Amino acid sequence: MPDAAGFEAFYREHLARIVRACALVTLDRSVAEDVAAEAFTRLWAAWGQIRSSDHAGGYVFKTAMRLCAREAARRRRPVAPAAPSDDLERSIARSHVVSALGRLPIRQRQAVVLRDWAGFETSEVARLLGLRESTVRVHLARARERLRTDLLVEDREP
Repeated sequence: MPDAAGFEAFYREHLARIVRACALVTLDRSVAEDVAAEAFTRLWAAWGQIRSSDHAGGYVFKTAMRLCAREAARRRRPVAPAAPSDDLERSIARSHVVSALGRLPIRQRQAVVLRDWAGFETSEVARLLGLRESTVRVHLARARERLRTDLLVEDREP
């Protein structure tokens, strides 16, 4: 029988972070909440095989990123984000930053969110996304360059 109390503690500790990461990737808060719920449901189904909090974190992030990619492929276009619900989201959700993120291909967006926002090491991002480290570094370089270019252009406009 899986440890319900341990799962509940993990869920409470990590839910907001997973939802925020998914919101940055999907650009839609309600989709992010649905994706996070599905990722945690899948984590619960595997909870008896989870060895540690790090293993659980990797499992739920990897699952959430796969679900985000599936959702992005289904929609084929970014959707304007919902109104922010907390101070961190308000600072992140400045329209030019969200627009710039939305113009990135899904893998580049995932790499940037996992590495630069969630703070995972490149090797961990590669594992979570099922890519080689060199591929993640290429995605990061391209995404960062595109963001720099897009944000500088927008900053110069009156």
